[in-house]
Amino acid sequence: MSTTDDTDDLPLFRRLRNARRARGLTQSALAAQAGCTQSALSMMETGRMDALARPTLAKVAELLGVPLDPEPGTAVPAATAAASAGRAFCPGCDCPSNVPLAVNGEIILWPRPQPGGGRRHCAFCGEVLAQTCRGCGAPAGAGACCVQCGMPFVPPPVPEPRDPETWADQRRRQIADWRALLD
Repeated sequence: MSTTDDTDDLPLFRRLRNARRARGLTQSALAAQAGCTQSALSMMETGRMDALARPTLAKVAELLGVPLDPEPGTAVPAATAAASAGRAFCPGCDCPSNVPLAVNGEIILWPRPQPGGGRRHCAFCGEVLAQTCRGCGAPAGAGACCVQCGMPFVPPPVPEPRDPETWADQRRRQIADWRALLD
């Protein structure tokens, strides 16, 4: 099975999930074939690419006939230098600095920019700040997803909510309440 032009622009984790579903495979069946756990495969399918080792990810991609993205860090060789002066954000999905949005039935977390420079930790939750895409190593941009590989900068909550729209609305209200306490 090969990807079509309109699916080539999707992040790798979505292309893999779509290919698995198109083949009628369960996560458990694919995990057994690839030699990993169903929960690791589930995490990968929600954008947590580090849940699978690179060789296992390659096996999953091969089984599904999906081309594998370049090794993280090789897609953008100047990422490290650019990141030092770039945008810093909190990679924690539960952090109130990340605004949840429901997009096409999925949760996307829009990270609120934080000053980079010498600052290492999130002012809201204390997590170590990130400056690059966790998928390809490209410097973080102004949006919620990497313009190089399409992966969201902040992974979605696991398990994903049954009703993303309602969950995102409730979470935004909670964040507004927390921020009001800080004012």
